[in-house]
Amino acid sequence: MMEGRLAGKVALIAGAGPGMGRAVATLFAQEGAKVVLAARTSESAEETAARIRGIGGEVQPIRADVATDEGAKKAVQTAQDSFGGLNIVYHNAGGFFAPKHPVDAMPPDFWDETISNNLRSLYQTARHAVPLLDRAGGGCLLTVSAAGMVRQDANSAYATAKAGLIGAARSLARELYDKNIRVNAICPGLMWEPLAESVDGTVAPASTQLERLGNPVDVAYAAVWLASDEAAWITGLALAVDGGDEVFVDSQLRRSQTGVRT
Repeated sequence: MMEGRLAGKVALIAGAGPGMGRAVATLFAQEGAKVVLAARTSESAEETAARIRGIGGEVQPIRADVATDEGAKKAVQTAQDSFGGLNIVYHNAGGFFAPKHPVDAMPPDFWDETISNNLRSLYQTARHAVPLLDRAGGGCLLTVSAAGMVRQDANSAYATAKAGLIGAARSLARELYDKNIRVNAICPGLMWEPLAESVDGTVAPASTQLERLGNPVDVAYAAVWLASDEAAWITGLALAVDGGDEVFVDSQLRRSQTGVRT
């Protein structure tokens, strides 16, 4: 077993795509967690699984859409069957950022799919995961929302869904308190840098400079802290990981690189 801040824990990555999902899954494994990767496409999960196995981690990738009852149940059951339980859930399903969707031209299907992929997937994952977390004596449920400026720069369906995830996290934090299950939301800014492909397959902190573009590892290190026992008395938090965009810093680099206001 790998030693680290998550040693002895089982983590489900619900929505294990590339970028932030891969960074979080890899760092969780580096820190000792056994990881289940649930993704709608097998290719992405398998690529992440290969990276984790390459650093000596234990991982089980599966194809599952956690926005469906069947998919969420399958993902949670895989954690039980493969590793004997569940301690951490990282809900990373989402998407549909696309800024160019004015409400008067937005197809109803786009709205419905955005809400389902973000909010229904959290509901389905939580309803199946909570009994296992409770059985383990408690645990951690993390959901991925979006920083305030990202929500404002996106379309109204995305902004509604991501704001809803924060509201759900706060409500669930209160509801699940007696079960010793902590619930928090991570709110990333725009992650424009790709996840670095290191020689040994591990991930490491990005530059210590604030004046730079966001990197998936910034989210991964925030997630590891919130999932670890170091954050044992933290619940109901919405943590912005955005380099200061939430407080309207004027990053000339991000403004010139992305074309969006910062």
